[in-house]
Amino acid sequence: MSSGENNPVQQVSEFSDMAFRSDAIPLQKPLENPGNFAKALEGGDFIERLPWGHYAELDIHVRPQYVRSYQERLSKGTQFQKGRAWTHLQKPKDLIKIRWQLLLMFAGAFADHFMFRFWMFCAIVTFLAAAIQAGIVAALIHATFPIIVIVCLHLFFRYPFTWFLERHPDFIVKDLGCGFFRPTGMVKFRTWREETFEAPFIEFDPYISFHVNPKGPTSCKLQLRHRYSGWQTAVASVHSTLKHELYAHWDELQRYMDVSQPLPDIPALEPYRHLDPTTAKYDAAGNRGRPADYWATLDLEWWEREGYPAHLNAIREFPWHQLRDRMQDSVPNLNAGAMV
Repeated sequence: MSSGENNPVQQVSEFSDMAFRSDAIPLQKPLENPGNFAKALEGGDFIERLPWGHYAELDIHVRPQYVRSYQERLSKGTQFQKGRAWTHLQKPKDLIKIRWQLLLMFAGAFADHFMFRFWMFCAIVTFLAAAIQAGIVAALIHATFPIIVIVCLHLFFRYPFTWFLERHPDFIVKDLGCGFFRPTGMVKFRTWREETFEAPFIEFDPYISFHVNPKGPTSCKLQLRHRYSGWQTAVASVHSTLKHELYAHWDELQRYMDVSQPLPDIPALEPYRHLDPTTAKYDAAGNRGRPADYWATLDLEWWEREGYPAHLNAIREFPWHQLRDRMQDSVPNLNAGAMV
């Protein structure tokens, strides 16, 4: 099976030899130590490297909105999502063109109400400074232009631009077949060159990086860095106060790719559990401990009120730093050669 195939009702008969198995990670070649200067230059945003192969079994994609969306889809008679969906075969990613990602960031800086007020404040201060120094006439001639530009950009990105993208989402999407592929153990993602990079899942090191956003708040990202080429791809991003959620993102992604483990027990993957051999065997043995339609029939009000808050608390309180890193046994000099 090629990494790009995605027939949602295709049953997997066997997994590739390259598929990720946490209990059988092969020995890999050592890392080239780039030196402290290169680490500081390239990995300056990295604050933590995450461990491989031991799990808390705490999923992140169980938010009430995901449950609601799943139940609503089933109520309409649609069990399997159309198009590029997260299935037992692949978890798609990088559907938006790189240049559009940059434009969307620029658009967000002007469409956002908070940032609009910030830019307007700066423009008005500039106008007042010009009026004090050169007079009101000179200020009207030279300092009103930034105000007009900011207002026009805000209105454009807030209304016609948003209206167009809501009605023509395919305009910014280019499917290059990127994603995480469970049966083959491969990862494929879009690079800044609008090309793709593909490598085995086990050749990536997971890092949490810290960022200061243009809008002000700080954020943390879960990023995978290919240890032998340096190519990176982002998996998830959260506010810096929610960094613990990135541990759950990594835990869930590993278990999704780990063919020695059942699929993560989340709404998106419930319709596909019987199509994955490891998961089907796990469920048939009664190990799931839940009915086959658990998420489909879950009391959503209870989940929002009690279940999900308790689940978030479990993620927050879990001792993530006590998980042992199995990748250290596979890559001889991982601790010395890693970015952090």
